[in-house]
Amino acid sequence: MNNAELKLYLEQHLANELHWLLRAATEWHVQEELQLQIDGYHVQVYAMDSAFLHARTLFEFFTKSTCNNYYGCNIYGGISLITSTLYSNRSDGWQNCLHAYMMHAQDRSSPSQLISFGSPLITKDLNKMPIDFAKEIVRLWREFVKLLSYNSNPDIQALSKTAEDILNEAIGSTQNVIKSEYVKKRIIPVVW
Repeated sequence: MNNAELKLYLEQHLANELHWLLRAATEWHVQEELQLQIDGYHVQVYAMDSAFLHARTLFEFFTKSTCNNYYGCNIYGGISLITSTLYSNRSDGWQNCLHAYMMHAQDRSSPSQLISFGSPLITKDLNKMPIDFAKEIVRLWREFVKLLSYNSNPDIQALSKTAEDILNEAIGSTQNVIKSEYVKKRIIPVVW
């Protein structure tokens, strides 16, 4: 990709993934807090599934090299891949569980416990992980901003500000979910 295409990919495609991940994770959080449990109203499940799919796309972008199926962050002037010990293919990593249970019809009767983001270290079922995945993506995105700013190519370096603005806008847009007219009960905000 040339510099203009890299900028467009960041502004349109990566920004879209980040915005919808953070909005979906926030909506999942709102629904978790509200505990409406209305038969036929499954917004929490839709939000969870959406958050997982957008997170998986961004995890692949940050942690895997470009291949025929997806771009990796190394397309940006050869910047290094970003390590996530949480999203790894270790037996207790998020990658295998997210791929197996969200992308394939696996037996879900005895779900794996995943390590939660942050401390203290606790474990959770996959269906309780949207905020954890989103927080790790925000951490990886911030690392991506730094790597862009260190790039020797001035055009790639300039994308650092664009990426930072996209992150700030995506985080800000989560407030629209929290402040929606439908949400009447006090919701504990997510800190990104």
